[in-house]
Amino acid sequence: MQPIIRVHALDKWYGGFHVLKAVDLEVRPREKVVLCGPSGSGKSTLIRCLNGLEAFQHGTVHVDERDLSRPCEVRFVRENVGMVFQQFNLFPHLSVLENLVLAPVWVRRMPRKEAEELARHFLSKVKLPNQEHKYPSQLSGGQQQRVAIARALCMQPRVMLFDEPTSSLDPEMVAEVLETMTGLASSGMTMVCVTHELGFARRVADRVLFMDGGRIVEDATAGDFFERPQCDRLKQFLARTLSS
Repeated sequence: MQPIIRVHALDKWYGGFHVLKAVDLEVRPREKVVLCGPSGSGKSTLIRCLNGLEAFQHGTVHVDERDLSRPCEVRFVRENVGMVFQQFNLFPHLSVLENLVLAPVWVRRMPRKEAEELARHFLSKVKLPNQEHKYPSQLSGGQQQRVAIARALCMQPRVMLFDEPTSSLDPEMVAEVLETMTGLASSGMTMVCVTHELGFARRVADRVLFMDGGRIVEDATAGDFFERPQCDRLKQFLARTLSS
């Protein structure tokens, strides 16, 4: 099976700071890949390069055979790759339903009735079936993040990207978002997720990648990653993280 995401020799600078260094990555359809590592290691920058939110200076990124170095392909990728951010980024002046139908109607030109049916379907999937008329300010942080996940799903993406989706939540709200993501993973969605939730990674991921200093320094199955880490830097990271 051909990879749906192919990254080769990717380099990215912020001014004089070399944030991504010759990164290679492949993700196959239906795979669940988790990126973890210390803050500043390049995880969020890498995931933002996968849908054209960050430009890069060297290398190639292909998503569904589309080359993101070509500006004309970026819109296609953004329409077909869902993204969930640390912040919920919901429109505060729109109801939950309006937030969900906006992109399908205006970007995909979907009939309004069809878009509303799709929105209600995905609100049920994220266990918020009766919240469509509420506004974001009337929801908890965990509920808002689940609405953000449903909004991304309404575009019926080929791939879902998550950039630390639980980092801004209170601990008691983290579980409900991770439960939603676990359900999405079990449905067969291709997922790439940046997270510090190592229990989620161990339970859900097909592969776990460890980044440090702008490089992927370990790429292993979840079992090997946690039980048989190879590089010393990963061993140190796991010892500190799992013992805290």
